[in-house]
Amino acid sequence: MTFEYNKAFDLIASKVEEELTKTGFTREKVSSSDENELAALFTSENVAYSVVYTKDKQQMKLRTCPMTAEEGPDNDWKTLATWLYDDSEATQKDAESIANDFIDGVSGTVAIKRAKQTKSKKKKSDDGNADPKFLAKRFLAVFPELREEIQNEEDYYYPFRGATFAKEHIAPKLPPFIKRASGKELEKFAAIFNTQYGNGDADTRSIITVVLLNSLDDAEYEKLGEYFNDELTVAAKFARKYKDKTVKPEVVKVRKPSKFSTLRDQQ
Repeated sequence: MTFEYNKAFDLIASKVEEELTKTGFTREKVSSSDENELAALFTSENVAYSVVYTKDKQQMKLRTCPMTAEEGPDNDWKTLATWLYDDSEATQKDAESIANDFIDGVSGTVAIKRAKQTKSKKKKSDDGNADPKFLAKRFLAVFPELREEIQNEEDYYYPFRGATFAKEHIAPKLPPFIKRASGKELEKFAAIFNTQYGNGDADTRSIITVVLLNSLDDAEYEKLGEYFNDELTVAAKFARKYKDKTVKPEVVKVRKPSKFSTLRDQQ
């Protein structure tokens, strides 16, 4: 049974609110001036989050921006996650999956770092703070099978092997998707790269350009690259110089799965 977009929005916003109130956030009373949007706003001392549904694009978004002491959110919004929600096909289960993804976006390690930042520390030249694991989870919107693969990575290795995971589990999925995707699908797919390159830390940016985009052949790269923003276009073009060159492998500590699984089951 399909699930109407307004009910989906209410469900997602409520679950995000439930998670954020645990860390001192407040849901503000807001009404969007745009009839094309549904919006929910959550604020703390240093950071704001919003859940937005755009009706014409059928997109559910999680966004964030810094707070100012005088005027509240500075409205320099960065999109953390975007999901297509077409209520002619989507179900309540789809809405709950989006809610769970958004909860991950506001409750993980990256979110904690974000909450500690202040407006005065924000600089245009600063790197973002979205890490490689956060990047991997952004691709769940296109490749839901990654959920189990991400969990396996977390079970067996610490820290998360961002470059290795991207090379082994994400990169092989790109060419088949690019080959079959429509122009609209490619535009939304490229938006993941644009957003996460803009928000990502140094490791994340390198994974996007050197590992993922350089795994594509020229035709695949050109087809997807039509939808890159200016920042990623420049960075990706520079990174292509390193295509097919050997990158020093990551050194990781192997985690014993049996012990980890036992500890997780006890929580």
